[in-house]
Amino acid sequence: CYVDDKVSKVAWLNRSNIIFAGEDKWSLDPRVDLVTKGQLEYSLRIQKVDVYDEGPYTCSIQTKQQSKTSQVYLIVQVPANIYRVSEDITVNEGSNVTLSCLANGRPDPSITWRLLNPSAETLEVGEYLEIYGIMRTQAGRYECKASNDVATPDVKYVNVVVNYPPFIKLAKSSETQMGRLGVLQCDATAVPKPEFEWYRDDKRLSNMQGITIQIVGTRTLLLVANVTEDDYGNYTCVATNRLGRHNASVFLYRPGTGRDINGSACICLSMWLLVLPLLLPLLNC
Repeated sequence: CYVDDKVSKVAWLNRSNIIFAGEDKWSLDPRVDLVTKGQLEYSLRIQKVDVYDEGPYTCSIQTKQQSKTSQVYLIVQVPANIYRVSEDITVNEGSNVTLSCLANGRPDPSITWRLLNPSAETLEVGEYLEIYGIMRTQAGRYECKASNDVATPDVKYVNVVVNYPPFIKLAKSSETQMGRLGVLQCDATAVPKPEFEWYRDDKRLSNMQGITIQIVGTRTLLLVANVTEDDYGNYTCVATNRLGRHNASVFLYRPGTGRDINGSACICLSMWLLVLPLLLPLLNC
């Protein structure tokens, strides 16, 4: 507020409350003071502004001839602040999930959600993220970002773990000569981490003479030392967690024989190629 030497009285008001009358301070707020430079400036300063300071402020001037006022409206902006966000959760695949992210600020912040996978595309705009029938591919770290262009956006994270039953994605057989080490392998995906078992026919195998079972994370190996004729055949690996189980067959076979099913297919095809030239003359007749 600027005045001249014709002004006899001057005051600052907030709504109808007098803050300063001349140089006399009426307000009890220690954050408020006057800024005067010479006799022309009569400005009001408020330190550490908060939202309660928002509103109209009036500079009232009285001269001998008339009174006049000058009004300014103080708008207080507040950076976005996330004050509540969902806790980390663990759910079963197929469940419905709701994530919440509540924020305040002035102006009201915009809230966006992202799953921090390689694409990290925006999933939803708003306080709530609804995921219907969640899949294992939707597990991960979710980012909630609140922004209102006043300051750097506020960001919080929610970790979502999706449980699902085991699935054996790789079952590797072994072509091994007698007397050598045979290695059978199964790799599975599952949450929680699967437990593994190995079977030969209906008999569960364990670490014993000539047999070693190794489990590393989601991979299991069956090691058959010094392979004999009796060791050749079909083996079954089983992956289990509390949501289910999955099994796969693998083969330990002699070099040159391959699996039975592959061998049969090769023999049938070879016989057909041998017989076909003999049948052609008959078919022409």
